[in-house]
Amino acid sequence: MKKLGIVLLAFLFVMGKCKKETPQDEPQASFKVKTVNGSVVANNQEFTFTTTDTSANLVLLIQNTSSDPIKLKTKLVDVTGTDGSEMEFCFGNCYMGMTPNTAYPQNTDFTVNGNSTTPPDQVHYYNHYSGTCSYTIKIYQVDDDGDQVGDALTFKYVKQ
Repeated sequence: MKKLGIVLLAFLFVMGKCKKETPQDEPQASFKVKTVNGSVVANNQEFTFTTTDTSANLVLLIQNTSSDPIKLKTKLVDVTGTDGSEMEFCFGNCYMGMTPNTAYPQNTDFTVNGNSTTPPDQVHYYNHYSGTCSYTIKIYQVDDDGDQVGDALTFKYVKQ
């Protein structure tokens, strides 16, 4: 019986050493993205449009779920069927064209105050390219050094 106890203790010790360590103080992202009708945008959600008229303007609201201000960025992760130059978007500042793997807004941050939600004119994505294309876009929180905090939200904008 004593040997069984020793073997069990050794097993538990080895399992404890093999356990993946996760930092307790790792910050988590403090935002939710919603459509204008209030639906929460799921990670990897796809928005499909068959036109380039104003009904294809994807307006999003970003809710800061913390009491402190947060800084956000957006980035075109992948694009197919076009080069991104005909994507009009606002993320605090407004732009015509998204360059792949470039963080926006450039040279600044988009700050959302604590316990607040952005107004509808602050965040939108609107494709003007008439052909079939898709854009994989991510929204993510950054710290004061510009490093990503927690998990990003990624979604796909598709024009058929």
